[in-house]
Amino acid sequence: MDITIVLILLGFFVLLGIATKMFFFSGVKKTSMHDAEIQALNCILAGDKEKALHLLKNIARTDTSNVGAYLQVGDLYRQLGNPEAAIRVHQDVLDRDDAGPEMRLMAHERLARDHEALKHYPQAVKHAESILKLDRKNLWALQALHRYAVSQSDWNAAIKAFQKENANGGIANAMLPAIYKTQDALKSKAQGKTSDAVSLLKQAIKLNSRCPAPYFHLGKIRQEEGNYKHAIDFYTTFVELDPTSGSFVFSDIEKMYFELGQFEQVETFYQRLHQKQPDNLEVVIGLASYFERKGEARDALTLLEDVKAPDHGNLSFVLGQLNLLEKLGHKDALKIAIEDFVVADRQKRILTCPSCGQMGTEPSYICKKCDFVKPV
Repeated sequence: MDITIVLILLGFFVLLGIATKMFFFSGVKKTSMHDAEIQALNCILAGDKEKALHLLKNIARTDTSNVGAYLQVGDLYRQLGNPEAAIRVHQDVLDRDDAGPEMRLMAHERLARDHEALKHYPQAVKHAESILKLDRKNLWALQALHRYAVSQSDWNAAIKAFQKENANGGIANAMLPAIYKTQDALKSKAQGKTSDAVSLLKQAIKLNSRCPAPYFHLGKIRQEEGNYKHAIDFYTTFVELDPTSGSFVFSDIEKMYFELGQFEQVETFYQRLHQKQPDNLEVVIGLASYFERKGEARDALTLLEDVKAPDHGNLSFVLGQLNLLEKLGHKDALKIAIEDFVVADRQKRILTCPSCGQMGTEPSYICKKCDFVKPV
């Protein structure tokens, strides 16, 4: 055989061997890399973040171009309570020479989250703003700026962030601007700037006249000044707007009417409120208490007995009813009322989930709402 042919055949087999080795070994590497990523994902889903972090760090070291692995490594560091390490990893992604707009956007979002975890809000704000430079309608960044402003008690910035968020598809509570302006007013009040506080509270009402917060604080300021007439007006509006919390100022309203020599107006106040909020148990209790103080115990008891949906877990209601039954000598009814209260209290303690507050209909050892397992 000619030497030339021998050399050609030898070269062919060498190249064939190299090609075969490259095919099989590169295939093994790709397969193992893919398997590692799947395994890391499964670990994350299973809650084993430590193992997922170990796997992803190996993937990132093996393939430095795998940006997704780097981002996940940083996320896991933050989730495991090490946001400082997360910042280093995510900053490395941001600083890459080949970082395009999409990669930079993802890195800025991660860095904002990292700094937020450390309560480094000014830095978090900068990264959120950098996202908006790349995508001016990015809802995540708009919501983040809203959140950071609230966390820093920067109420003017919070109002502006709310407006931008809602203008771009957000669904934040419409009362928030008025609440934020109220918080700004309270800051001024704490600094002794009462007139500024009043001005800000009135601005809050202009932002949302259905928000109860500014009315409560205006009433409180006027009460502290001794301007009882205006205080009652503001408190009354507060009660009408927030039936749940309104009872907090009932006693103050009664005292101020007494100071004004208009104690008879207390009944008018309660009756008017009762007409507007017939199912508000706190209003009924307030009116019944007023009748009792006037010596009209029977009318007070009738009010409480006429409640369509009595709440035997409401101590004010229960104790008021028990007191009136005892005062009027209704021993049998008193006994039944006590038994009803005991049953309701027992059911509340036994049937209410201590984790989420969900109340069941029978004893259960795992909550149907939050899966809390009741200890035995």
